[in-house]
Amino acid sequence: MFSRQQIKLGKPVGFFGSTPGIADVFIVFFLCLAAFIFYDQWYDMNATAQQSSDLLDLIFKGKPLSFYSFVLNKANAGGYMPPAYDPADSPSAAYNIVLYLVLAVWELPVYVINHISPLWNYVVVLELWARFLSIVLTVICYFQMIKLSEILMADKTKAEWAGYYFISSPLIVYCIIIRNQLDIVPVLLIILALKQYFEKKYSTFCLFMAVACCFKLMPIFIVIPLLCLAEKRIGRLFQYILLSISLYAVTTIVPILTDPGYGLIQNGVMKSDAFSDYIFKVIIPGGVSNTSVFLLIFFLLCVVAYIVKPKAADFPIFAVMLGFAAMSNFFLFIKWHPQWMVLLLPFITLIVFSLIDFEFGIILDIALTLGFLFTSIIIHLTAMVFTSSIFYTITSGSYAPLDNFNPIYFFCVEHGYTTVVPSTLLFAGITALLLVAFLNNRSRQPDISSPFDNKYKVARGWFYTRSALILIYILPPLISYLSHPIG
Repeated sequence: MFSRQQIKLGKPVGFFGSTPGIADVFIVFFLCLAAFIFYDQWYDMNATAQQSSDLLDLIFKGKPLSFYSFVLNKANAGGYMPPAYDPADSPSAAYNIVLYLVLAVWELPVYVINHISPLWNYVVVLELWARFLSIVLTVICYFQMIKLSEILMADKTKAEWAGYYFISSPLIVYCIIIRNQLDIVPVLLIILALKQYFEKKYSTFCLFMAVACCFKLMPIFIVIPLLCLAEKRIGRLFQYILLSISLYAVTTIVPILTDPGYGLIQNGVMKSDAFSDYIFKVIIPGGVSNTSVFLLIFFLLCVVAYIVKPKAADFPIFAVMLGFAAMSNFFLFIKWHPQWMVLLLPFITLIVFSLIDFEFGIILDIALTLGFLFTSIIIHLTAMVFTSSIFYTITSGSYAPLDNFNPIYFFCVEHGYTTVVPSTLLFAGITALLLVAFLNNRSRQPDISSPFDNKYKVARGWFYTRSALILIYILPPLISYLSHPIG
C-alpha cells in the first residue's frame, strides 16, 4: 500500500533522495502555510506581545521591577483587548519574566521602528512578528534535532530523517502555528540540553533546563530522572537538581519581593487554574489518606533511574525512555493545555528511530497523534481560532457567519460521543510506544551495538500519512465556512 524506499548513502538529493528532498520539504511548508493563513489563536500571543513591548518601555524608563504591577493596572483597564471585547477579559502577565525578556529582545526592531515612524497597526504587527519567532525557532529545532540525532546515530542520513520526522509532525503545525504559542522555546532548550547530556556535560545540561523551566515548569520532570540515571553520587545529584531550578527560583523570588502586582496576578491564576490541585486529582484511595498517582509513578521512575546502571551502548535509549515516560506521566494524570504536547516530540522522534520495526513505531505515533487531534477538536477548537485568522479577516464579508464551525464537534455532541475514545487512543499510543521501545531494547539483535544504529527503511507514504493528519483539524471548519457564500 505504501511505497518503500531503501535509504542509501551517496544517493544525490533531489525531488526525492536519500535525504529529505524538495517534495518532502514542500509538504511541510504547504501544511504550515495553510495553518498560518487559516488559523490563529491570537488571544494569548496578542496580549503577551504587547506586554513584552511594555516591558521595553519600562526598561528604558528605568522601572523594569514594576512590570507586573504596570501590566495588572493596564489589564484591569482593558488595555490589552480590542474595544469589541469585554475589558474584564484582558489578560495579565501570568508568565515568568524570562519569557517576556526573550520576546522583548525579539520585538526590539519593531519597537524601534515604531518609535521612529509610528506603524499603522502596531499591535497587529507585534503579534505577527511574535508569531514568526515561533516559526524561526521551529526551523532551528529541526537543525538541532539533526545534530542531536547524529550524536546517537552512526548514520548521518538517518539523523537527517530524524530531523525531518520532527518538523513534519502534526504536533508542530498544531501546537506552534495554530495555537500560536511559544512552547517551541522550551522544546529547543530541551533538545540543546539533551545534546549536552549525551556528551556527559551535566552542568550545561542543567543550565539549559533551568532556562526551559522558566518557560514551562514541566521540564523539571525530565531533569530529575535523567540526572538519577547519570549521577549516582547523592550530593552531586542534589547540586545538579538545584542548578536546574535555580533560574526559576530567582526569577520568582525577585518579583515577589519587589513587585506587589506579581503576587496579585499569581493569586488570580491559582484561583482559576492552580497547577498543584491537579497533581492530587487522580488518586488511589487509602485507609488514612489518599495517594497521588502522578507523584507515585514519578517517584518510582526516579528510583528506577537511580538503581539501573545500563551499559554504555544502552544508556541513550534508557535516558530517552525515562524522559518520555516522565513527561507522559504528566500528560496522563495532570490537566494539560494542548500546545504543551509538543514537549513530547523530541522523545517520540528518538524512540521511533531507535526501533528495529521502524514502520510500526510510525504507526503507533500516528495512533497517538490521531487521538490527540480528535481530543483537541472536541475540547479546544473554538470559532475564535478561525475568525482571528488572516483568511477570515480578508474574506469575512463574502461568506455567511459561522453556524456550524466545528462539524466534528457537533457530530460528536449529536451522537453522544465524548473524548474518552480519542483520549484513550492518545495514551494507548504513548504507552505502547514505551512498551515496544523497552521490549525492542531487550530483544534486539546481537550485531546491533546501539538501539539507534538499527538498519531501517524510510517509507515516505507513512511519513506523508502522518503529516496529513493535521488536515483533520484544518479542513472541516474551512469547508463549512466556504459552503455558505453570501449572495
